[in-house]
Amino acid sequence: MELQKAIDQDLELLVTIAYRAKCHWDYPQDFLDKCRVYFKEEFTPEYLEKSHTCLIKQDDTVIGMGALLWEEEPLLDQFWFLPEYIGKGLGRKAFELFVVEAKKRDWPSLTIISDVYAEGFYKTMGAKRVGELKSAVRDAMLPKMLLTLK
Repeated sequence: MELQKAIDQDLELLVTIAYRAKCHWDYPQDFLDKCRVYFKEEFTPEYLEKSHTCLIKQDDTVIGMGALLWEEEPLLDQFWFLPEYIGKGLGRKAFELFVVEAKKRDWPSLTIISDVYAEGFYKTMGAKRVGELKSAVRDAMLPKMLLTLK
């Protein structure tokens, strides 16, 4: 498994990966449609410039994506897998690759704003719930997780 830095030509692929991953869960279609719009607005050349956004590849096949971003705090942002790769242990390996990248940057921790369905995964990876944040897409709260790196 490897991380490959995303480039401008990958923007539509990033939208597709995030949207298809979100569709894996039991969400209503109107919410998923709003998510697609959100992802199209989120993944821009400017986002790629301010983040370390990567395609996750397994045997030369793109299976997911994720980004490291430092705004108010160090963040693992937009960590998504194509549905056919969810639940196969690949998320753990990819998560560990992003942790290595964060440690190379000497980050003390990673904040993760989790999808409600992914909170258990992040807890398994050692993150602790430290609060909630309002969703940018609907009237709901999302788990705010923290993984200490030092």
